[in-house]
Amino acid sequence: MLKPMSRQVLLVVASASLYACGGPSLEEGTAPDFGTSEQELTSSLTFTRNIASGDTVFTNTVSAGAAPFTYYWQTTETQTWSGNVYVSGWYQGSNPEHFWCPRAPVRGDGELIWSLKVEAYAVDATGAASAVVYKTLPCSVSQ
Repeated sequence: MLKPMSRQVLLVVASASLYACGGPSLEEGTAPDFGTSEQELTSSLTFTRNIASGDTVFTNTVSAGAAPFTYYWQTTETQTWSGNVYVSGWYQGSNPEHFWCPRAPVRGDGELIWSLKVEAYAVDATGAASAVVYKTLPCSVSQ
């Protein structure tokens, strides 16, 4: 059974536990100094698509980091009718980057369907790289 404690006793126990575990020692009104860190370079993908022509434009928006940025892209196309998978491999590209991914106006029999996965990352002027981001879209044409 637990005994009720005052907040002062609980604070002393918690502080002693942190100190014993190698945590920073704290005095009233101070905060631990963990140093400063720079904001991490991040990428985010957005796209627009003209369904009739298939022109699909991806933009890699980079936050933080030092300009200029170098953009890298990779696509993976998976055909549902054959099971074939085509991977472009990583390449240096522009931003925005254009891909072909139409949508058939008539759905159903005779429609060839595949998926287009677009992956991207950016590298800033100091050589810092963002994590890889991606989006997958359905694409199709009528036969």
